[in-house]
Amino acid sequence: MANRLNHGTETMVLRKFGINETYQLAMYLLDQYRGTILSCRYAVPPRLAPAESRTQLEEAVKVAVVDTVMRHPMLQVGVKDATSKTPLWIQLESLDLTQHIKWLHIGEHDDFEQKVQETFRVQLDDRFPDLSIKQPGWKITVMRQGNAPTMEVLLTWNHPHFDGAGAKVFHEDFLEMLNNDENGAFERTGLDGDILRLPQAPPLLPTPIESLKSLPLDLRYLAKIFWEETRPRFLNRDVSQAAWCPIRSSPYKTQFRTFFVDNASLLAILALCRQNKTTITGLLNGLALIAFSSHLDSTVAPAFQSSTIVDHHRNLPPAPPDAPWVRSDRAVSNYVTQLLHRFDTELVARIRSKLPADAREGRDLSTDLRRELWAVSAQNRLEIVRKLEAGLRNDLVGVFKYVTDWQQTMRDMAKKTRQLSWLVTNLGVLDGNTSTRLSTTATRSPTDGDTKSDVGQGWSIRRAQFGLSAEIPAAAIEFAPVSVAGRGMCVSANWPDCALDTMLGERIMADLERWLAQLASQS
Repeated sequence: MANRLNHGTETMVLRKFGINETYQLAMYLLDQYRGTILSCRYAVPPRLAPAESRTQLEEAVKVAVVDTVMRHPMLQVGVKDATSKTPLWIQLESLDLTQHIKWLHIGEHDDFEQKVQETFRVQLDDRFPDLSIKQPGWKITVMRQGNAPTMEVLLTWNHPHFDGAGAKVFHEDFLEMLNNDENGAFERTGLDGDILRLPQAPPLLPTPIESLKSLPLDLRYLAKIFWEETRPRFLNRDVSQAAWCPIRSSPYKTQFRTFFVDNASLLAILALCRQNKTTITGLLNGLALIAFSSHLDSTVAPAFQSSTIVDHHRNLPPAPPDAPWVRSDRAVSNYVTQLLHRFDTELVARIRSKLPADAREGRDLSTDLRRELWAVSAQNRLEIVRKLEAGLRNDLVGVFKYVTDWQQTMRDMAKKTRQLSWLVTNLGVLDGNTSTRLSTTATRSPTDGDTKSDVGQGWSIRRAQFGLSAEIPAAAIEFAPVSVAGRGMCVSANWPDCALDTMLGERIMADLERWLAQLASQS
């Protein structure tokens, strides 16, 4: 298998795609999913902010990208046999950094925030260069306005390479590399202008979880999944499926909305979550249930199903001794699974009975509804805890082992009744201040804000925004929260324009924003 690298036409195969990677690639090839973005607002050190330092700033970013790429081999590899049933990761000879680092300089009279959101929306739906060009499917876009003390860095990637947790690691490690390069030494082995020559030794890729651990399935669980997948439609009496939102594949367009929660409000909401034995993820599932129950009639949606994305990094064995990412929780790869939640007709009817008779926009949650909200959110968190305690037993990735043709499977899924009304994928808290991670003695209050030690003369991250392109056969709406320690939270949502009414999506997002503000003010 070990052929010459692409010095010539032959390539070295590193390994086959894992289950998650093959599933993600199938969706991309069928145009059921396009891009994912984690964008961060970076504070630029004063010495690099002036116009005359632009060259040094661009060099600092390039070198920090190179150092991050060398730590994470999934950023270095290409794809072979993409359309086959067994795609392959291949070693590349070099990276052309002009394909992976883009600068956008925003005019001084333009609205910077508006330009960031426009660029974010456009890139979610952009397709990546043809997989045959043998360049990895990721890029960063750096947006800067004049001598501003901040810049936006959008990491846009093709999901087979890594998941959202991997993107969070990318930004944290990129921040670390920026701060490590404060002495301005921009020489790197293998870097010649914008061409990064990669080492000749084959890179060690993170191993898919199914090749590292057993994924045991109880017979009863497997039989239930098999029956749900194969039963004829006339035998399907599951009223919790999202039949109200039929799956439509084209024209492909993502509707994307976002709002921000400041740090003081976030701290108040977190305190309420702790009091009520839940988390932000549980709370968002609960708020979504009330919003969907409010805007959809009981005749079309008497019950609901939702899903929470769960990170499998905690179930990985220790990283190999020679792994450049050092710790298994810092592996940039695909280690996600899903946990299903059901909200039955009795619960949904009870919630609807407590909605105001005039359920127009702008209504706060009543005392009765808040009681229901916290009960649902606590139950949701309990289901997540049980899933985490079960580890890899009865996991969806274990079921996926029996799929032999992912492209056919995803084609078939697009012809079925939609299962999920919504999904929550919470990236958690991003560390925007490298020193807290590098120093074992450093302590930092979550309310520190722009202290001298925080920003100082170095780099830091002020905020983050996470977004997914429309996932055609998946949930009708996908919610994607992310926080930066001490800086607040961003909640985004996406939905397929061809399948969901834009007004409904906007009303549900407005409900979530208003109710989170209400909870923060009443805590």
